[in-house]
Amino acid sequence: FYKFLNDKTQALWMDAEVAFRSASVTNQLNSGGRAQDNAWYRIGDQLTFVGKAAKAHIDYNSFKEDKFLKAAERITAALGAIAFAHQLPPHFNAIIWLLLPINELATRKDIATRLTELCQGFRFRDEQQYQISLQMSFRPEGYGIYVNRKQELQQSGISITSRTTWIEMLGHRNGTQLAFETGTLNQALSSSKFPGFWEPFEKAAIAAGVSRVDYDVLIQALETRNPQQYSIAKGRTFDFSDAMHQVESGYLAALDPYFNDNLIPSLATGRGDAVFSGGAADLMRSALTQYFEEKGFGNCLLFAGDTHDYLNHLLLDQLPEAQQMRSMTGRMADCFGLFQALLGEMHRQEVA
Repeated sequence: FYKFLNDKTQALWMDAEVAFRSASVTNQLNSGGRAQDNAWYRIGDQLTFVGKAAKAHIDYNSFKEDKFLKAAERITAALGAIAFAHQLPPHFNAIIWLLLPINELATRKDIATRLTELCQGFRFRDEQQYQISLQMSFRPEGYGIYVNRKQELQQSGISITSRTTWIEMLGHRNGTQLAFETGTLNQALSSSKFPGFWEPFEKAAIAAGVSRVDYDVLIQALETRNPQQYSIAKGRTFDFSDAMHQVESGYLAALDPYFNDNLIPSLATGRGDAVFSGGAADLMRSALTQYFEEKGFGNCLLFAGDTHDYLNHLLLDQLPEAQQMRSMTGRMADCFGLFQALLGEMHRQEVA
């Protein structure tokens, strides 16, 4: 999310892949399409492709990759795409707040150093040179969801300091749990060492006999709750019910001991709430709901995107991807909450 001074909030969505190529060996360079869909930039002889532009140059996905490794390159491309789309001048200032998994926060100085270096001068799509002066701040992933929850409770006349708020972020590579007690992050109960979705998913898919070419089809079945999907491997419509069940039960089995250590005992006190987010939360929604209802804690279970009517309308209005991606509101809720916190901080500074 971004905005210019005294302007409205705007949304940007880019894929995560990054590819590096030498300009001397790269023949075709495309400069068409939306800036965020075809984002690449040059520094000297090196070209960096990000998002959809990178997919033509790589044969991997970024699910298992630590986020800090290429964070600076991704942010540079996003800044370039924003600047190019809005015809910003060659030199401008940017205030950036960034979310990182809590176990990667120690890398924030490395990210800041690398990003500052890249933004000293890069040429976006070989069309415009940019130099960006940066102010940066970092927060743990889940912090924005906490901000959203705090606002929701305030609207109901409840102080978040009276409850323990558990932020459960189920990512593909790993899971993160943040525990906020009396309005303060409890570091001892917070961790990014939860199992990610992708490893249990692969194991379950293999056990169910699902071909790798049908992995995206199986994910679509989970997201839509419709097991009848066209199988690319089989060349016909196929019932993925068994594979869906194995994925859900396999991932829940991996998460169960982590939930039982701290989350379940806290919910049992009647003063705790669990807010789920992350790319896998929507895929696992039905299974998670059943899991917590069977334990008697269904009323403590929340999903990050459910109450964000404003955010949902904003995304549908600005991003064509939101029409196809049902989980986008939940996946962007953390970033949106962080952005609201940034705007609040800027307002306090202006008042001061």
